[in-house]
Amino acid sequence: MNENRKLKMIVDEVEYETYSTPSFDKKQKWSQPDDKIILSIIPGTIVEILVKEGDKVKAGDAMLVIEAMKMNNKINFLKGGIIDKVLVKPGDIVSKNQELIILK
Repeated sequence: MNENRKLKMIVDEVEYETYSTPSFDKKQKWSQPDDKIILSIIPGTIVEILVKEGDKVKAGDAMLVIEAMKMNNKINFLKGGIIDKVLVKPGDIVSKNQELIILK
């Protein structure tokens, strides 16, 4: 094994040595997501936008409708705020984790 990929871990005060794999080395480091950027939770086609820039919204308010697998899915806000930008329009095809709306 390549000595450069040796890892040390401590679990319950016991130290262990192991080696990382190439796929582990390529893995992106996790970072706290920006809660002002609303991401798509599913891939699909935007059917309807239910808010506009400047709107004040609260948790539970409907945001937009995404058609996925022949079903219309109404997506709601998880937190409140004021809409800064709407980044999509009806007819847009979005992927999972694509930015949809930015809150102020």
